[in-house]
Amino acid sequence: MGMRLDKVNAEIKRRVMEIIQQELDDPHLGMVSVTRVDTCADLKTSRVYFSVLNNDDFERTGKILASMSGFIRRLLGKKMRIKILPTLVFLPDTSIQYSVDIYAKIEEVMGDQEDNRDSQKQ
Repeated sequence: MGMRLDKVNAEIKRRVMEIIQQELDDPHLGMVSVTRVDTCADLKTSRVYFSVLNNDDFERTGKILASMSGFIRRLLGKKMRIKILPTLVFLPDTSIQYSVDIYAKIEEVMGDQEDNRDSQKQ
């Protein structure tokens, strides 16, 4: 990925986060964080990955963001100076939950190993 594309991704991420926090007025939206943005090299599409505080809200939040993507894109166009403004596609970022699950499994295995050591010493 080129440096220009990295800058575009960072700027889109920052601006979309601002728009979600400050300009969207939907009581069903809840706590949303934009975790990363991947823009195609031709700048036609940006995949905006989001995370929510409550994992049960992923589907509902995705539907709300998808329905508001045109509005968010229009506001983004007013805030960014870019020749081609990509279409925004909102996708849930489950990597945080995946990391939490892996950590819990590691803790579980480590606890089992300590229990085995304690029983072997007796």
